Amino acid sequence: MEKKELLECISFFKGIKVTEQDVTTEAERDNHQKVVIVTYQYQGHTFVTDRLYYMNILHQGSVKNPQAIINYFGTEVFWLDIERHPWPKGRGEAELEETIIEDMASDGQDDFKDFLYRLANNDKTGYIQRITAEGKSQQYHHNFENNNHWHDLIWLIQAIIKSGGNEVGKKYFSRLVFKWDGNKNTDRERSSLAKLEGGNRKFINDLYNNVKSVQAMLKSTNLIEVIKHKGQIILQGPPGTGKTYTAKDLAEQLILNKVSVDKKLQKDSLEASGQFKIIQFHPAYSYEDFVRGIVAENKGTAIEYKTKDKLLAEFAKKALENYNNSRKDLQQLTEENWIEGEFEKFRDYISDEIEKNDGKLLLEGTTTYLREVEADCFRYTGDKWNNPQGLRMYYKDIIEMYRQGLRERQQIKRMEGVSGLAKQHASYYMKVLNLFNNFMEGKKKPIQEIKKVEEKPYVLIIDEINRANLPAVLGELIYALEYRGEKVESMYETVEDGYTLIIPPNLYIIGTMNTADRSVGHIDYAIRRRFAFVDMLPKALEMENFELDFFRQVSRLFIQNVDEYLDNGALLLALSEHLSEEFRPEDVWLGHSYFIKGNGDFETRKQYEIIPILKEYVKDGILKHSALDIINGF
Repeated sequence: MEKKELLECISFFKGIKVTEQDVTTEAERDNHQKVVIVTYQYQGHTFVTDRLYYMNILHQGSVKNPQAIINYFGTEVFWLDIERHPWPKGRGEAELEETIIEDMASDGQDDFKDFLYRLANNDKTGYIQRITAEGKSQQYHHNFENNNHWHDLIWLIQAIIKSGGNEVGKKYFSRLVFKWDGNKNTDRERSSLAKLEGGNRKFINDLYNNVKSVQAMLKSTNLIEVIKHKGQIILQGPPGTGKTYTAKDLAEQLILNKVSVDKKLQKDSLEASGQFKIIQFHPAYSYEDFVRGIVAENKGTAIEYKTKDKLLAEFAKKALENYNNSRKDLQQLTEENWIEGEFEKFRDYISDEIEKNDGKLLLEGTTTYLREVEADCFRYTGDKWNNPQGLRMYYKDIIEMYRQGLRERQQIKRMEGVSGLAKQHASYYMKVLNLFNNFMEGKKKPIQEIKKVEEKPYVLIIDEINRANLPAVLGELIYALEYRGEKVESMYETVEDGYTLIIPPNLYIIGTMNTADRSVGHIDYAIRRRFAFVDMLPKALEMENFELDFFRQVSRLFIQNVDEYLDNGALLLALSEHLSEEFRPEDVWLGHSYFIKGNGDFETRKQYEIIPILKEYVKDGILKHSALDIINGF
């Protein structure tokens, strides 16, 4: 099965919630039956089954070696009651609909039946069929799906997905039958899934392997759900656990809905999207470096100071433009694009007029003139002004005035969405607006001609986020991260946006944090509350060039239960006797990337990278002195 299809199946099963209610009567209990009603919840819909029947396997004549099955599970075992639900007996595929689905959903529940057809059907496109048997059909008499109640299958599949393809507990198998042994010409008995090896476990083994094969993408999918809910996460862990690597995978999945194996191709794709930025923090980094600050520009004979948006504010503005445009109707977008296109022609016209008039285009009725056309504004000044470089008249202000149909100077002073300078110098702005009105005279608004703008995700990765003084670097953004889409007050004013700054809902921030780095400060509670923190722990990689034995040896310096943990990642880590009680192994345990054989000699990496950092751990008190003899023996 292709990974994309498998991830689709996984997503489907993760979206289902199944609950069961025992409604067995005393008479049914005396008859060794168990009866339940099952509720399915999926994408806002709730479906309830009719009564579904089980029978104790000791009282079913078609069960192979029932006592051995009961001994294996250590409790009573109930399987589908084939007298009440004769599902496995049919030879024609039509009975899937006419018998099984009709038993689960009574007349009038058409939406429920449609949902059940998505779970399993005769066109082999059912999600149960696809994820377990890759859609095999014409196997009705022993098909996995038709010997069991379907919610029991869903619980098993969900458990295997949650385990990441690792073996799950016996309880998920006790109600499940794999197939009928024999064929139509022999005595036939049902087999249990309790048998851990052999042919009757193939579907289950394939399911385990399928889920395990997409662990990287599955982990990304889980983290995608977290980041979409929270807006910003920090991947934290010791060095060498692939935090930045995972952050880029997350960014690619958010932006391009894929995870590339070729990381060079991934880098090129992310950069080409225009929706991706990556930056690394350091101790000297400041708010003025990251958000917004005052810069000095050389203007010939003078130095000009102006406030400039830095990486975050600039990137947030780009994301906000997309977010706002995605919510506009097509005619409005068409008109705005038309105005901006015509304004570019107007800029060329003004530039020509300035050149014709010896560098000065006088504004009618004033001694003020336009002297220069820049990338985002006109420069205007007067001969007797103290500022020979002039002031900036931003294009966005003129465009917004035109769009709102302003005709008088007083209207500019009252309008929203323009710079403070536009209101202070409303007379000059009105003169230029009149020039633009004259330029646009006789031009007709176009009919709707563009496609709807789709909302896009924008992703900013902040590598080594804890190496900077975060409260000082983020400033008011600590508030803005929680209240997405709302204006917050910035420490610096720009002509375009005043003192305000907005972090839009479609801007996602992924930070990485080295938890073993004691040279940097802790992240305070105000910031922690606004980020989701995800532990990135060392793991044994299933690859030929991974030094597994040495990885295990080093890992025993940090945790006692290395072998057990590597087999079952859900186990709690038991501290090694060599690790100081002041530290969590999750924070300092040396990561797996140190143990991947590169192009060079691994012994060189061992001697000059791994052993030195372990000795540094001893020096810093992370590892106890008892670890030194072991390290020297490596």
